[in-house]
Amino acid sequence: MDAHKIVADDMRGSINKALRLRILSNLKTGGDFYKNPACISSKHTMFADQDDYLQNYHHKYEQGEYLAAFQDGAFLQVNYEFEHTRKRHAYLKKMNLCYLPAVESDYIKNEYIRIDYDATVKSSFFHPVAHVHIGFTNSIRLPIDEVFLFSEFLQWILYLYYPEEFETYNGGALKTSNTFDKEPYGKITKEKVLSTELAAYYYLKTLQSAKGL
Repeated sequence: MDAHKIVADDMRGSINKALRLRILSNLKTGGDFYKNPACISSKHTMFADQDDYLQNYHHKYEQGEYLAAFQDGAFLQVNYEFEHTRKRHAYLKKMNLCYLPAVESDYIKNEYIRIDYDATVKSSFFHPVAHVHIGFTNSIRLPIDEVFLFSEFLQWILYLYYPEEFETYNGGALKTSNTFDKEPYGKITKEKVLSTELAAYYYLKTLQSAKGL
């Protein structure tokens, strides 16, 4: 496996497509962006809290501290770090993917989202090795069972916040139409709660029982 090549090829393809469709703009990658074997990384920033973000959003945007921007002024930051075991053989060691929402008149348009993965630290029940942060005002880490390629993260953000762009990106083949399937039954509901549409993207898997905890 060459994780570096997989990530680089995926980013090139999805970014070029999003630029062509005018979903993303202001790309901040130079000619050597993908050449460092240890990492593929934009400039990225950790914000302490919502006030810190409100105070520094415009500065970070103007300084170009991101990978690419959406048309509303939101932007993306990425960081992939790799461990090379031999030539053309690498694994992902660390990943940070951030969606940084636009600020309008001291109002944050959407929720901040960050996905973290770090194989170098000891995981715990309360700090899983791969997890999602949503918003600036909580410390909840939502575990995930796999890392994200950039294309998957972009699709997820489009699905959550930019439904028209999501459909454009997918050529109209995927819709954001409903949240219920007309298929009986749920656990105690008349209709199935999770639609096929939602299952293809992101949802919280509920525990069927407490056994094994």
